Amino acid sequence: MNAHNENLADKRRVLIFTALALALAAVASALRLLCLFFFYDKIGYYQRGEILPIISNIFYAASVVFFALAARFVIKPQKQVAPLSKPSRVASLLPLCATVFYLINYFLVGVDSPKWYDYALLVCGVISVIFFASLAFCSQPSNITALTGVGAIVWFAAAAMKSYLDFFVPMNSPDKLFFQLGALGATLIVFCEIRALYGIGQPRAYLFGFFAGILAICTSAIPSLIASANDIFSSYTLANEDIVMLTLAIYAAVRLLSAKQAEDQEQNEAADSTAE
Repeated sequence: MNAHNENLADKRRVLIFTALALALAAVASALRLLCLFFFYDKIGYYQRGEILPIISNIFYAASVVFFALAARFVIKPQKQVAPLSKPSRVASLLPLCATVFYLINYFLVGVDSPKWYDYALLVCGVISVIFFASLAFCSQPSNITALTGVGAIVWFAAAAMKSYLDFFVPMNSPDKLFFQLGALGATLIVFCEIRALYGIGQPRAYLFGFFAGILAICTSAIPSLIASANDIFSSYTLANEDIVMLTLAIYAAVRLLSAKQAEDQEQNEAADSTAE
């Protein structure tokens, strides 16, 4: 009975810290958005001497450290990560649709003088569609998920390279840094998910990867999309990539919040199998 109660307490802690991770991501996004609206120059930098951009960056870094400490010392999850729940499978359709939209836009609009990373984004975008579809429809673990997940990771790497090589934005602009951190966060989510589905992911590392990934993506994508829509940037070409990463963050949040439901479903199926 004590073990059962401790197990329930651990699950509650995971849910509490997931909610806290979403709250910190929302605050970090709001702080960066305020910085973009009130302390940003179109040349790609924040105004010198302003305190809010400094506070925003400190809050972001402190949140990452908090996630690492919480995952290591506070949360005591099960030995294995929960299987995919029905809400998680449905949520995986969001990045699938966003990637399809990205590919359609690529074919309709095209790219002037495409670089190597444009071709990588195109090819790996198709592979990413298969990856997200496998999360929605394939029984796990699936070789399709593992193989195409590598393509999704390469897609995020190519998106980060596209940002880095955009010479219309200064190389050391904070916008580039936030986008690249967002791409790194997306990579963490996909990498941790593949390992978890194969039962080789450590739950603490999995939780940190998802918490930090959600924070990085939201802080990058949400303010940038809003600022771009309001002509804050002199040049911004990563809106479609932001949408793909943001839908992945939504998937990650649903995955964490529905973990208990997935575990209960698995236990019920095991009980039914034993009864038969």
